[in-house]
Amino acid sequence: MGHIAYSYLKGKIDRFKPTPSGNPHLWMLVDAGPDSFFATVNVQSSKDAPGSPVAETYLDFFIDEDYRNPVLNRIRELEPGLQDQTTSYDAGALDYIKGNLFDPRKMRVLPSQSQGGDDLVHRLSGLLTLAREQNDDIVIFGSQFRTSPHQTDAVFGETPRFGIDNTHMAQGDPPDIDERLHENGPWHDGAIFLLSTNTDRVTAIFLAFQTQSWQTDSHGQQVDASTGFEAPRYDFAGGGLGNPMPAPPPKAELTSLNRLADGTGKLVVANMSSKPLDVSGWSVTTPTSSFPLPATTIEPGQPLAVVLTDDLITDAGGILSLLDDRGLRVDEVAYSGGPAAGWSTCFAD
Repeated sequence: MGHIAYSYLKGKIDRFKPTPSGNPHLWMLVDAGPDSFFATVNVQSSKDAPGSPVAETYLDFFIDEDYRNPVLNRIRELEPGLQDQTTSYDAGALDYIKGNLFDPRKMRVLPSQSQGGDDLVHRLSGLLTLAREQNDDIVIFGSQFRTSPHQTDAVFGETPRFGIDNTHMAQGDPPDIDERLHENGPWHDGAIFLLSTNTDRVTAIFLAFQTQSWQTDSHGQQVDASTGFEAPRYDFAGGGLGNPMPAPPPKAELTSLNRLADGTGKLVVANMSSKPLDVSGWSVTTPTSSFPLPATTIEPGQPLAVVLTDDLITDAGGILSLLDDRGLRVDEVAYSGGPAAGWSTCFAD
């Protein structure tokens, strides 16, 4: 487990500002009742090896301005302030890989700041400005720390006693980085959520480093393998932002889930490849359960209907992962559930 004091901060945005040159973060002051807290958000990586192309320090990011996921049920109920967060799915902790928060293939890269162009600070600042003007709540997951004396005086004219950092994915670091930082672990990833006070709309902001792996073991350590269900890798040989490198085509996808009146569910797995797919040893998992797929072969483009027991699905909404015979994630979905009498969900984009 990484050395992270996993916590969340919930409150109202007071002020924010990019830090001085050479310190690639966006700093924020967040008010929670009478207390003020400091939040520091990475907008560029400092984990890369010296001499690496600058574009490799750009963060992977994904912003969803109408975010929908069962985890929001727990996030909405959080009390204001800087609070310890239990590292488990049931407690509302975040895990980019095991928690099915979003499709990592949708992540992109941007420079932290640029001369008049599109950049990460510009995008985040626009979202934070609107949230502040609308008096929206902000929820930040990360690592709690005690600030240094006068740490933010030069930027804000004051320094709160406590702050939160590691507001990004905190697993999958390669061994040489993890030996130095000790941040790898499950169910303690960071993220930012902007909760509208006028509607049920939520904006979610997810950040990660290009050096991090999107296949990890139960301890959050890097697994050197790929299924195509990972954030894109980029070819920066031509300079600039580069182009996403081709990923392996998806072998299979979870396409729909039907909850039957008796509590069981029918999950449909489709072979998305052009060849017969042997799913022997494959499984469907939740954070607490696992269900093996039948030892069979699915023909190209064909579906396989799998009956799930009632301990694997819930009417309140949940998550399902499709793992291959190596235990690697091939696909993941989140579903919203429905009435006990039965419901149906389609996972097609």
